[in-house]
Amino acid sequence: MKTNTKKKKEITLKLSIPPSKHIGFINFINLALKQDLPIELSFEKISKKGEREESKIFGQFKLQGKPDSQFYGLEEELHEEERKKKKLQQKRKQK
Repeated sequence: MKTNTKKKKEITLKLSIPPSKHIGFINFINLALKQDLPIELSFEKISKKGEREESKIFGQFKLQGKPDSQFYGLEEELHEEERKKKKLQQKRKQK
């Protein structure tokens, strides 16, 4: 996610998505793009005890995709990376 300060300085926030969640995230994004629906963003605070408290900050935004060929190429790259990681894990287990 990116935004700018009042002084036009760019600020970037990167969220780590574990490999086990890549496909689910891609499917979610594809669904939002294909249906041309907004995505709702909200935050949740989880205490050390596991208590959940929803933040008062929320918003909506719409995604814009790159041309289909670039987008599907990116999706295929992610699938290929997943396959390679699974093969490496299988080789490690066999040793």
